[in-house]
Amino acid sequence: MAEQQRNEQLGLQTTPSPHAPWTLRVASWAWGVAGSVLVLAPLLATLLLWLQYRSLRKNAMRITDLAELFAPPETIDLEPYVAGLESFEAWIANTSGWLLPVVLVLYLVAAAAILAAYVMVIKYTKLGSRTARIFGTAFSVLASAFVFMLWQAFVTVSWLPLDALWSNHLGLVVIALHVLGSVLVWLPASNAFVREVVLRGSTPSLS
Repeated sequence: MAEQQRNEQLGLQTTPSPHAPWTLRVASWAWGVAGSVLVLAPLLATLLLWLQYRSLRKNAMRITDLAELFAPPETIDLEPYVAGLESFEAWIANTSGWLLPVVLVLYLVAAAAILAAYVMVIKYTKLGSRTARIFGTAFSVLASAFVFMLWQAFVTVSWLPLDALWSNHLGLVVIALHVLGSVLVWLPASNAFVREVVLRGSTPSLS
């Protein structure tokens, strides 16, 4: 406000910076949510797998204790089943001791890079950058194609009794949000805003 008053006192003509239309704002939100879901989906699937395994192991131990109390050993023998769970845990602990930290570091690096790319595209798309719109649309196409291939791959094993498989359907949400953002950034209102920014040579407001 003070700068605008000084310009008026000096006789300079000031024009307000253009504001991003709703199409670019909604597109930015859509791409932002899509990127967040894309990054967090592996963590969600891993968490669901771990919780289901812990529940399975707890129930197996409980059933074993009940069987020992109320059933003869020759009728129900769950010891091999429990021993299998324990050997599986030991195998995981022995073989993945060095692998899990490496996988975690690689995931965090990839997640940070993906989120940084989304943030940059979203920021400059709202500022009316043509390059950001092009990169955002191209990235949406590539990400949607990759997510769709993963979705199809996991659908083929959807018959398995794994709770984590339902998180695979988040891929459809990611694809829908990418498509929504890609459509909105090329609507007439978005095109008009970009042309206005280019003609004025001004930096629009992010609000």
